[in-house]
Amino acid sequence: MQLGKGFSIQYVSKRLGHADITTTLSIYSHLLEESQKQEENKTLEVLRSM
Repeated sequence: MQLGKGFSIQYVSKRLGHADITTTLSIYSHLLEESQKQEENKTLEVLRSM
Protein backbone atom coordinates (compact mmCIF):
# COMPACT_ATOMS: atom_id res chain seq x y z
CA MET A 1 0.00 0.00 0.00
CA GLN A 2 1.28 3.43 -0.93
CA LEU A 3 0.53 4.96 2.46
CA GLY A 4 2.97 2.62 4.12
CA LYS A 5 5.63 3.79 1.68
CA GLY A 6 5.32 7.48 2.47
CA PHE A 7 2.79 8.71 -0.09
CA SER A 8 0.38 11.37 1.10
CA ILE A 9 -3.20 10.52 1.95
CA GLN A 10 -4.34 13.05 -0.65
CA TYR A 11 -2.37 11.32 -3.40
CA VAL A 12 -3.60 7.87 -2.42
CA SER A 13 -7.20 9.05 -2.23
CA LYS A 14 -7.02 10.51 -5.71
CA ARG A 15 -5.31 7.42 -7.16
CA LEU A 16 -7.97 5.15 -5.65
CA GLY A 17 -10.70 7.31 -7.15
CA HIS A 18 -12.33 8.19 -3.86
CA ALA A 19 -14.67 11.14 -4.24
CA ASP A 20 -13.87 12.31 -0.73
CA ILE A 21 -10.69 11.98 1.30
CA THR A 22 -12.71 10.94 4.35
CA THR A 23 -13.43 7.66 2.60
CA THR A 24 -9.72 6.97 2.31
CA LEU A 25 -9.10 8.03 5.89
CA SER A 26 -11.82 5.78 7.27
CA ILE A 27 -10.46 2.76 5.42
CA TYR A 28 -6.72 3.28 5.82
CA SER A 29 -6.32 5.27 9.05
CA HIS A 30 -4.55 2.34 10.72
CA LEU A 31 -1.72 2.68 8.21
CA LEU A 32 -1.35 6.34 9.07
CA GLU A 33 -1.10 5.45 12.75
CA GLU A 34 1.66 2.94 11.97
CA SER A 35 3.53 5.54 9.94
CA GLN A 36 3.25 8.04 12.78
CA LYS A 37 4.72 5.52 15.22
CA GLN A 38 7.64 4.89 12.86
CA GLU A 39 8.27 8.62 12.50
CA GLU A 40 8.19 9.06 16.27
CA ASN A 41 10.74 6.26 16.66
CA LYS A 42 13.00 7.85 14.05
CA THR A 43 12.75 11.18 15.85
CA LEU A 44 13.69 9.59 19.16
CA GLU A 45 16.68 7.88 17.54
CA VAL A 46 17.92 11.19 16.15
CA LEU A 47 17.47 12.97 19.46
CA ARG A 48 19.30 10.23 21.32
CA SER A 49 22.23 10.40 18.93
CA MET A 50 22.77 14.12 19.59
